[in-house]
Amino acid sequence: MATKQEFRDRIVKNKVFLVETLCEEADIIMQHVQQLKLLTQREYRNIRDVQNREKMIIDLLDKLLSKGDETCCKFIDLLRQDSILETFPMLKCHAIFAPSANAQDTSLKYPLQETSELGQYKITQIPRGICVIFNNVHFATMNERNGSDEDQESLDKVFRWLAFEVVVHRNKTAAEMQDLLKDLGKTVDGDCFICCVLSHGSKDGVYGTDGRVVTVDEIREPFNGINCQRLAGKPKVFFIQACRGKKNQSLVKVQADGPEGAESEIEVDADGFEISIPADSDFLIARSTTEGHYSYRKPEIGSWFIQSLCQQLKKHCPQGTDLQTILLCVNDDVSRQGINCKQMPVQEVAMRKKLILPVSA
Repeated sequence: MATKQEFRDRIVKNKVFLVETLCEEADIIMQHVQQLKLLTQREYRNIRDVQNREKMIIDLLDKLLSKGDETCCKFIDLLRQDSILETFPMLKCHAIFAPSANAQDTSLKYPLQETSELGQYKITQIPRGICVIFNNVHFATMNERNGSDEDQESLDKVFRWLAFEVVVHRNKTAAEMQDLLKDLGKTVDGDCFICCVLSHGSKDGVYGTDGRVVTVDEIREPFNGINCQRLAGKPKVFFIQACRGKKNQSLVKVQADGPEGAESEIEVDADGFEISIPADSDFLIARSTTEGHYSYRKPEIGSWFIQSLCQQLKKHCPQGTDLQTILLCVNDDVSRQGINCKQMPVQEVAMRKKLILPVSA
């Protein structure tokens, strides 16, 4: 049987092959590593900041090797997952997965878990549940969020297509948003809950139209296991289109979704707030950009993140692809957009099973 030490040795012996293979889609492998918590948040950010993808994978492998044999075992487990093998077909049947020369059989001391063995949330009801959309466009003291109506329309269409009941709330103050969320938490039902928030933002949260802030805790708490028994054990997904600070990654003229900003061909949705996954399970929070950075939106067609999300859902849901894999496709798509301005969506995941959103007949 293979030992933990042998898993580590396999990475060392095949390091050149892994670097050459994984650097082609370095962002995808980094997202999977983050979701498995093989790195700390600081380690992940430091490696992700590396501009050269080959150097990024080298640094990743070096860091994993430094963490010991068990982490190396988990990393090889990750490489064996179906979604990874589809992205990196050269891994299939490679020597890195072969049993040791002294092994009496092909079993491993720490068996590799296939993606197919993971549980799946039950999504059978029609409608599946509620998709609530908060779309704040007009503000008392901030710029109008041109292009947000296009995002609302795209979200409305795709989630109705996925058999959700869609409820839209437009131009709500902070207090109105809080009250609507609390009321919804008392009555919401179904196999799955979706919440989309499109607004200006700051480091503290998202803005209501009155310029007051709604924190992420105030957005999600009405739906946790204590406050919303009907959704206990069921997936609760939040898509937040807003920036996470005022670092401008662009050389073009932009408009920030903060109190200031100028009209331009490309605008940004700034959100700068901190999000922590609650102890309650079955939450997924998808954010349009990384900490401290702008999130881009074109007035005529909508935001990069929301438009990519809707496109990837339409493409992959009919194939039975799970939501986390779809979000990796969104990450890759958005990260490739722009020339002088760049954006990288991220997700915080506390899910226990795969979430597959079936297309109704």
